[in-house]
Amino acid sequence: MAHASSSSPFRRTSLPFISSNAPFSRHRTSPPSSIKSNSRASSFFLPNTIQEEDMGEDVQADVLFPRFQAKNEDDQLDFAAFGHMVDEHARKQSAGTVRLSRTLSRHSQLYGDPHKHVQAEFEGVARYQVYSSRAVGTPVQSLEQLLNEKGKEALESVLSTTGWWVDALCPTEEEMRVLSKTFHIHPLTTEDILAQEPREKVEPFPNYTFVCFRAFDIDPYSDQVLPYNFYILIFKAGLLTFHFRQSVYPVRVRERTEQLKEFIDVTPDWMNYALIDAVTDGFAPVIQQIEMEAVSIDELSLVLRQSERVDMLKRISRCRRRTTQLARLLSSKLDVLKSLMKRYEDRSRDTLMTDTDLASAEIPIDSSNKRVFSDVLLYLGDIQDHVVTMVQNVNHYDRIFHRAHTNYIAQVNLEMNQVYATTNMVMNRLTFLATVFMPLTLVTGLWGMNVHVPGQDYLDLNYFFWLLAGLVLYCISCGYFGKKSDLL
Repeated sequence: MAHASSSSPFRRTSLPFISSNAPFSRHRTSPPSSIKSNSRASSFFLPNTIQEEDMGEDVQADVLFPRFQAKNEDDQLDFAAFGHMVDEHARKQSAGTVRLSRTLSRHSQLYGDPHKHVQAEFEGVARYQVYSSRAVGTPVQSLEQLLNEKGKEALESVLSTTGWWVDALCPTEEEMRVLSKTFHIHPLTTEDILAQEPREKVEPFPNYTFVCFRAFDIDPYSDQVLPYNFYILIFKAGLLTFHFRQSVYPVRVRERTEQLKEFIDVTPDWMNYALIDAVTDGFAPVIQQIEMEAVSIDELSLVLRQSERVDMLKRISRCRRRTTQLARLLSSKLDVLKSLMKRYEDRSRDTLMTDTDLASAEIPIDSSNKRVFSDVLLYLGDIQDHVVTMVQNVNHYDRIFHRAHTNYIAQVNLEMNQVYATTNMVMNRLTFLATVFMPLTLVTGLWGMNVHVPGQDYLDLNYFFWLLAGLVLYCISCGYFGKKSDLL
């Protein structure tokens, strides 16, 4: 295969869905190696016949470094490279190699080193689970470290069979480099795993199919949704998974496999289905809680009194945030399931065409692969139905919360309008009373001045009572007018 030159930047393009047995379709835009040996300027003036001949020889060229081509069944895994890297790692550990510390970036200096936090979090935890459905006795081997003799023996004892599963929790960069070399993992896949790519997708490669599926946990202290990804590599003989948060789903799948392996043919495709099914079933309890909250809020949003609706808005906001998070996690799963179903449909169709050719040549037919693909296709269809139902339920509950929120806001506005009306009525009364008493204040102020005023020369109280009677008559008249005008 032709390698791309250092001056040619690699561009990551979208993949059309193909089966894992089909040729890989990430084409490069650089010319073949026979043409790239010349200068860039002279490559545009080569005859078209030479270019067409070279392109015909390597029309499926891509950006694999190096491109993997399995020669036989035993060429799927590189145990020699794994053993060499384990020995090299042991030599460095025993020799006490001093590694120079690199200067932290500005972001790491401000917010801390995330890799150091992850390594400290999983220190002393069995981060690798090596499982074999064909094993007798203890099917699971737990390993804290992979790059040692125990990890080498565990992998060699399990990967030599079919139906194996290696589950890696928070692998380091060195461990990913060793696993990529051993399992012939594409650099783009390694990059997605180390960068914890959040987008759910399905990407077929020459020797495996890469599936990124998103799960979540609920923080018991803050009650927040904590999403994380499962990176699943489906090989012909086994399964390789990566995740960066401790999860109960792999344990449940292994227990389910142990219960059913006597009755079904456990294949990597079936284990991939079982893991996706376990992750999808993890949404059901949360959605059930949301359903109970939706029914409760819908019934109480209009009947609670003002003193009992203190936390109603908080409950509605919390539930709407939860439904939005679940809808975001569920929406992309339909595309992943459709891609997987399309892959198995293509493989089942290819198997059917191969069986037809064998039947025409009177060669015995092995229908086990076709049955496995058909069964997994049915299982994935069942998961797709569950996801569609969950999405519909979440959208329905979100509409219920939206209606309850609208009703709550409308009732609050109605009560505020009533308060405003009461306030306006009190202010009108106060204004009317102030208007009534202003003339009284004026009259009493005039007759209270320290000057000669009318009636001052009268020694009896007749003048005073006449003035007081006039003020009382004025107040009675104003009160009658206020009652008639609804100002009081």
